[in-house]
Amino acid sequence: MIVKFIIDGVQWRMHIKMTVEYIGTGFYGFQSQAGRRTVQGELEDAVSKYFGSAVKIVGSGRTDAGVHAFGQVISFLLPESADTANRGQFLYRLCSGVNKFLPADISVKNAELCDKFNARSDAISKTYIYKCFVGEQRSASRDAAYHQIYKMPDIALLRSACQYFVGGHDFTAFAAELGGRSPNRIIYEFEVEQHGEDEIWFTVRGNGFLKNMVRIIVGTVLGAAEGKFTPADIGRILSSRDRRRAGATAPAKGLTLYNVEY
Repeated sequence: MIVKFIIDGVQWRMHIKMTVEYIGTGFYGFQSQAGRRTVQGELEDAVSKYFGSAVKIVGSGRTDAGVHAFGQVISFLLPESADTANRGQFLYRLCSGVNKFLPADISVKNAELCDKFNARSDAISKTYIYKCFVGEQRSASRDAAYHQIYKMPDIALLRSACQYFVGGHDFTAFAAELGGRSPNRIIYEFEVEQHGEDEIWFTVRGNGFLKNMVRIIVGTVLGAAEGKFTPADIGRILSSRDRRRAGATAPAKGLTLYNVEY
């Protein structure tokens, strides 16, 4: 049974929605780049091998080189030859089969059949988590996915600084580049929590993010904790639209795309 559906007399093929997890350390980001190892490139290669025909995928968004994902979402058009007579079995075999063709640092976790679905344009919000550990010495178990800081910051000050980003703003000052995109974004939530004695997690949810935006925001908030800025300075930096006035870009390895909402 080849799954298709009809709208206004026109026959359409279905789409696959997949959730993907990856360790970003060994990739030049998500988007395909000639001659470079990327997440999109590995996924397209694996899915194409599974179906025996070329498949192009769409991701919910680009993650920078070194950034990880726990809940990246991709979509692609189901090949015409796909037999989905038993939907549950088809989806299980699809995930298992694609995982066999993927390297150890990428995996697909689940899949859905959708009448029409685009991982990028249908996304409503995204949640990122940025993790720091506090210590004088490096941590072998956390070095790949955490940013090391050397002194426990004032959590109340961090929380105060985070709240200046919540709402709709022009984030030009907090973007590495705009690339022709609008600088206007909405941050719905920006929270900071201490985990245990030596970890700090920043959780930010918004309707979309510019290049390096989360990392620059986190770097600026950490800069406020170091006395380089006051929380009130953040409002003035936003208004300035000047990247030079914001803080440093926090390292990519601390950042994980945690969830995409549709």
